Amino acid sequence: MFVSTMATPADTSGLQKLADSGKIKPDTLVALVGKTEGTGQHDDWGRVWADVALREWTAKFLGIPVAEVAQRVIFVLSGGCPGVITPHIAAVTREMVDVAHPSDAKRLVVGRAGSEPMAPEEVGRMGQIQKVADATHRAMEDAGLANPRDVHLVMVKVPGLTVASIRDAESRGETVVSHDLTFGPEGAGSYANDAAALGVALALGEVQRSSLSDQVVRRNWDLYSEVAMTSSGGEKRHGEVVVFGNAAGAQGELQIGHAVTKDFIDADGVRSALRSAGLKFNGGLPEAEDLAQRLVHVFAKSVIPGSDQVRGNRITLLDDVDAYQIGKALGGMLIASVTGRTTNYVSGGERNSHQGPPGGNIVAAVVRA
Repeated sequence: MFVSTMATPADTSGLQKLADSGKIKPDTLVALVGKTEGTGQHDDWGRVWADVALREWTAKFLGIPVAEVAQRVIFVLSGGCPGVITPHIAAVTREMVDVAHPSDAKRLVVGRAGSEPMAPEEVGRMGQIQKVADATHRAMEDAGLANPRDVHLVMVKVPGLTVASIRDAESRGETVVSHDLTFGPEGAGSYANDAAALGVALALGEVQRSSLSDQVVRRNWDLYSEVAMTSSGGEKRHGEVVVFGNAAGAQGELQIGHAVTKDFIDADGVRSALRSAGLKFNGGLPEAEDLAQRLVHVFAKSVIPGSDQVRGNRITLLDDVDAYQIGKALGGMLIASVTGRTTNYVSGGERNSHQGPPGGNIVAAVVRA
């Protein structure tokens, strides 16, 4: 996993340096995961611009047509870098090796899969949930992960809704989950993200199939995943899933762990994720040397809670017109305050989510073993 910053949404120079140095190779690159600057909303052309530029670069790097890139490399791009979130791309590579005497130690493995195409009438509903669950199963198989407890992060990018896709569905006599294209409480973007999260939860056994229906999405907050980080975009037509976990016998030098924060100011929850991944702590704090030399990357959600209370005191975030951006910025600041770096993947801004328990947010960390 190699992190490179981006000067613009179309900046691929960091990836090119990684390629020139031999750190990433055409036969080992499996995923590009990152934060792109822009609004983060359904009309975030910064994210679309980045997606186009990255696919063109990847096609040239792999020596294949752009149309075939999705079959080789999974893209998960989250738009919006408010506050102290630096635009960046994490290039994830995987190499298959033969080992005579594999170690019992568990190390990072990665699996990827694409879903079946998702029709607009499936967005935010059982159709999307099931297709994400199926893709998550295939990604686990691709990673060689059989035990859901060894999965620490599932990143998903799924289609959202646009004016055009809504028109398409209704021209065929279908309905859509929402005509609100935002990530607000009843926004199509929030429904898409949450259906994807429930798909991950279904695949990992965090929720049962019998408890799921169209009606529970964004209604029953007792149903959630503790490892799903999802986002959506109108430019997508199918889902893309990347699964990260630890497996015995894997020969890489990385390992991953995760934890769940209880609120926006829970720095201890962030430290729990670092500790779960294997960083050393001294007096309740991660050692500075470990943070500098062993911490590779942090992935986090920053969902706005449904309550206007944080530890017994009222906050005004729910009334703020810029709550979506502020929610992400708060998450970015929380992670940066612990890690001492700004190249953290922080997605969020939705109000309530099935990504983590009510009020809590997921944090996953990748470290060198």
